[in-house]
Amino acid sequence: MSRLIALAACVSVLLVTGCSNNADAICDYRKECFNAELDTGKCAEKIGAWEDEVKSEKDTRRNRSANCAECISGRSCSEVAANCIPECITIP
Repeated sequence: MSRLIALAACVSVLLVTGCSNNADAICDYRKECFNAELDTGKCAEKIGAWEDEVKSEKDTRRNRSANCAECISGRSCSEVAANCIPECITIP
């Protein structure tokens, strides 16, 4: 029974933090490539607030963040600049 509870807790954490991982990835990239002083926590909060800001666009904005995070994954700064502008330009 305790294993089931632990598994349920782990799944819950993953479901809750899944969207923020996209914001974290985007903000980590920005810190690495543009601004070493960037507060990634505040950056991720800003993206999360933007995603939730307009209820009718919530899913679309989360998908845009996910597409950007997927595009930047595993790429160098110059590769992202060359390949991910359309996916990432509208993310605040």
